[in-house]
Amino acid sequence: MKQEVIFFLLAITLASILRPSEAAPPEVYCLTYRISRVPGCYDALRLAAGRDYRWLSVDCCRAVYATLPDTCFLTLKPDLALPINVFRVICSNTVPAAA
Repeated sequence: MKQEVIFFLLAITLASILRPSEAAPPEVYCLTYRISRVPGCYDALRLAAGRDYRWLSVDCCRAVYATLPDTCFLTLKPDLALPINVFRVICSNTVPAAA
């Protein structure tokens, strides 16, 4: 009887320790050196976040597609960071492909 109780308590303890965390994964921020190298790209992306796509260029969208990892967040303002995939969708829908 005593061994069964100890085994039961051990099983509950291990189950609670090995349980996956329910916390959200940490946000990974994008490295912006490729975006920074294209003149006006960072400002164009900031405007595109507000649905003003006029200033996006093919070179800027190439820099967006070259930014890794795919799951990173691009910081546009101190209080605003959006996933890079948002800008990839904007680029694929608004900027014509270069010939």
